[in-house]
Amino acid sequence: MANHEFDVENDAPGSIQGLHPELRRDEITAHVNKVRSTRVEELAELFSVSAMTIHRDLDYLAKEGRIERIRGGARAITARLAERDVRLRRHLNSDLKDQLAATAAQLIERNSVIALDDSTTVGAIGAHLEEREPSTVITHSLALMGAVSAMAHIDMVGLGGQYYAETDSFLGSIVDEQAQRLMADAVFVSTTAIKNNALLHPDAEAARTKRSLLKMGRRKVLVVDSSKFESAGIYHVMDLAEFDDVVIDDGLDEALLNQLQGLGPRIHIVNTSAKAQS
Repeated sequence: MANHEFDVENDAPGSIQGLHPELRRDEITAHVNKVRSTRVEELAELFSVSAMTIHRDLDYLAKEGRIERIRGGARAITARLAERDVRLRRHLNSDLKDQLAATAAQLIERNSVIALDDSTTVGAIGAHLEEREPSTVITHSLALMGAVSAMAHIDMVGLGGQYYAETDSFLGSIVDEQAQRLMADAVFVSTTAIKNNALLHPDAEAARTKRSLLKMGRRKVLVVDSSKFESAGIYHVMDLAEFDDVVIDDGLDEALLNQLQGLGPRIHIVNTSAKAQS
């Protein structure tokens, strides 16, 4: 086992005393998400390390996209800010995304051909692909292309076109044309907004690409957290009634859940600790 350097600068009480830097940064991230905004001095006192150490930690976490650096401290990443940067979206509600992805992955049949969109929620399914053993993965997500290419027993079809750093994916007419020539047993997508029983997206190119992916699928699966319902969107992707399955957490309002169930898709509800604590 490699030797690790621990930062122990004061005699601090409790479980945060003498944490390894990686663990301390995890704790700092959790604390910032809880209090929403904090200062360097407060963190230095809480973790019994120097202000300089906290400055280094916050710079590191900001570069990773886990917190937002502000003058004299840090604040939690907001959904509005994260939507503009895929680095930030990957860390926003990551535990919930992992839970949704684990449930959605159970819908992947062995030796099937599946398509995955570039959303960070669907991207979390990548961790389950080797276990589920699809024969082929089709995607326009650069991150998923890299992950699947390292999986020896899964073929990968990458949809290429204009690369967009904001989504870490390929979008546009070239991607759409390629998708029209392909077929998949199941397509998994997510979105930023659901309103009036339809998927919406604020970006026209992304909405068009999601439509193209969905059209290639025999089975259409929506993987989404409940906060996306009744959110604002501009461009229509697809009506909810056209989906075969919806994977969602248990935070959805009862009236909206009943409405969703009435549209026909099979509903797979992920039980989360958030509801139990509310």
